[in-house]
Amino acid sequence: MALKSTYRRNIASDGKIEMNLQEFKKWIKRFDTYKDKDGKISKEELREAIRTNVDGWFNRLKGRHGIKGADANGNGYIDENEFNNLVEFAQKNLGVRIISY
Repeated sequence: MALKSTYRRNIASDGKIEMNLQEFKKWIKRFDTYKDKDGKISKEELREAIRTNVDGWFNRLKGRHGIKGADANGNGYIDENEFNNLVEFAQKNLGVRIISY
């Protein structure tokens, strides 16, 4: 489920994975399985998404920062209204570039 294997054909010359917003949403929502497929991404679900995509020991730290930065209302979940914050985090920290087709 790693981004690089899923979207291998869309890797730019700078190494960033290029996808449109719908593709990113589809990929991230695959991890909405931790508790109840409620349409929100929890800290644990984001950590799993990052673990499958980012190498290194700092995966947990990135998961915490992702939730903290994207979770505008502080409830511990990223819902549809906060999804743009998650996109911004992914573009800065996960090697993703959201493009328009």
